[in-house]
Amino acid sequence: MESQEQFKTKGYFLRENFLSQQECEHFLELIKEYRQQFSIPKIYRQVKPIPLSYSVISGKAVQSHLPEIQKLYETINQQINNLTNQQLFPLKNIEVGCNVNITGKGGTYRWHYDRNAVTALLYLNEVDGGEIEFYPNYRIVLPNAKFSRFQSFLDRLLQLSLVRHACGQRIVVKPQPGLLLIMHGNKCLHSVGPVTQGCDRINIVMAYDLPNSNFAIEDQLNTYLYSSENVSALDPNYLP
Repeated sequence: MESQEQFKTKGYFLRENFLSQQECEHFLELIKEYRQQFSIPKIYRQVKPIPLSYSVISGKAVQSHLPEIQKLYETINQQINNLTNQQLFPLKNIEVGCNVNITGKGGTYRWHYDRNAVTALLYLNEVDGGEIEFYPNYRIVLPNAKFSRFQSFLDRLLQLSLVRHACGQRIVVKPQPGLLLIMHGNKCLHSVGPVTQGCDRINIVMAYDLPNSNFAIEDQLNTYLYSSENVSALDPNYLP
């Protein structure tokens, strides 16, 4: 109940040692074996002030080749439901639902909101840099204009450094093995700072939402986030 109240009030929840060091090493070995067998997309989108620069094993590949990670996605679903006191489900869009984010030296992840209601980030290793910076319960959502130009303008305004520091509560979390971060992904503004030294930063990203939830521009956003292909929109989080 205490964790439920924390999540409801703060918009996020942290649990250290959700996985043991040994379990983390096991998943890292599975991911290493996958990377030795298959090439994975390297994503780079030039966005200011923080580019999108990382590699990804998408949900389709996870489901086909990494069943233990897929099982973990389903297991954490119950943790999510207990925490939120809601019936949330893995996303119908398999590509998005559970993926592995790999960020090498110099890699970053742009400021953004997630498309889904709740996101769980499970860290498997520790690196120098690569901290997630986020502002929980920060977004102002226009209920009848979620994908409008005005929503885009409002989101960009709230991303400005001066506005964030004046209006938001800044939280910074350093990657560490077994750490589980759960947040309201579609209300929490977040980004990842550059990895500065050491091995690749590796974490599992798991998305959950209410049943029958849909996203108006899903295909273009998937191309933007999970492939190296060009996209026509500068920011496919919004309708043109």
